[in-house]
Amino acid sequence: MAVQRLCFFYAHTPMNDFVFDLPASVIFGNDAVNRVAQAAAQFGSRALLVSEPVQREQGVVRRVEDLCARRDINLMTHADLPLRTTSANVSELVSLARASKTQVVIGLGGMRVLAAARATAIASAEGNSLYRLFEGEEPAREAIPFIEVPTSFRDHFMFRSRFFITEAESRTARAIDVESGVARVVLFDPKLAMSMSTKYAASTMMDILLASVEGYLSTKSAFLSDTLFLRAIDTVKEAVDDLLRSGDSVGPRERATQAGLLAGVGLSISSQGAGGALTYAINSRFSVPKSWLATVLLPHVLDYHAGVRPEKVAKIARALGEDIPGISNQDDANQASTVTRRLIGKLSLPARLQDFDLRLDDMVEVAEIAAGFQMVGYAPVAFSRQDLYDLLKQAM
Repeated sequence: MAVQRLCFFYAHTPMNDFVFDLPASVIFGNDAVNRVAQAAAQFGSRALLVSEPVQREQGVVRRVEDLCARRDINLMTHADLPLRTTSANVSELVSLARASKTQVVIGLGGMRVLAAARATAIASAEGNSLYRLFEGEEPAREAIPFIEVPTSFRDHFMFRSRFFITEAESRTARAIDVESGVARVVLFDPKLAMSMSTKYAASTMMDILLASVEGYLSTKSAFLSDTLFLRAIDTVKEAVDDLLRSGDSVGPRERATQAGLLAGVGLSISSQGAGGALTYAINSRFSVPKSWLATVLLPHVLDYHAGVRPEKVAKIARALGEDIPGISNQDDANQASTVTRRLIGKLSLPARLQDFDLRLDDMVEVAEIAAGFQMVGYAPVAFSRQDLYDLLKQAM
């Protein structure tokens, strides 16, 4: 299976010039995971599978092991990543990859698993160092081929040259920068999300929605990413409606996976903003699931931007089904946060940060950490540490 490369350059004023480069082969569909061994075989016969206990319990790990055995791939499996995955866990994985002379790394799981597997693929290459990556140095060598298999609809960094790992000692999210996207193959299989509870699936849809909203509002956005994000927002709304009607069926999960792919491609051009930065900062420090945090912050992010980019927030409102004829963009923009709060209520999801036993006095440090993330600078309005803290106060 050949890896497909798509490069696109477009220059237009007043929108940003951008480079669109997807060096990964994307395979989408029910039972797409059956092609993981075929994908791995093109890179070598020694592979490392990085996953989590829930995937072992659901039998997915065993399925991948059997598929690889049929292809005569010597597979080393590490399916015990904890919920509080840190750089210490990645260091263990790097040692395992080097000792087994791994030729391809397979990541199977949610975003924290995929981030750990991606970091392992980079740091395991000869001449690279996890420590130097945390010091901000770019890797000296190209990463070991990496195949990712998302199991929670999305990975916002699948086509990005930046992602986050929690530093073990400080419990702080640290950005890892590489020259280009690491994934060589991405396998999207909606059936893998069937193990997610209805509430967790719903919160993950809200995480895709926040990423799409912020990517659409970002100063890095362009005509192509705008198209992708608006379609992602519309598809998330369809997925939520289906989830409310049919609960545990595959239909809403398939739509959510489509939205996750659309958002991931959009984010290869654009970037998240303050809301995304705060979710990574809180998740690393307090281990609150990122999707729950995104759910709570989403309407507040929309409120904050309604007066700054009313024409775009109005389009978000319309994509969410709030098209009200005969009123101004500003009035329509104000409907965006209203409809998201309505969705959160229908889904019975948490609506306040205090629901996670977070304290306001902890948010000062969180705002300081988030302010240091590059993505905050791509918001359409400047966010100071005080602005970030104020946003968190409103969400408490």
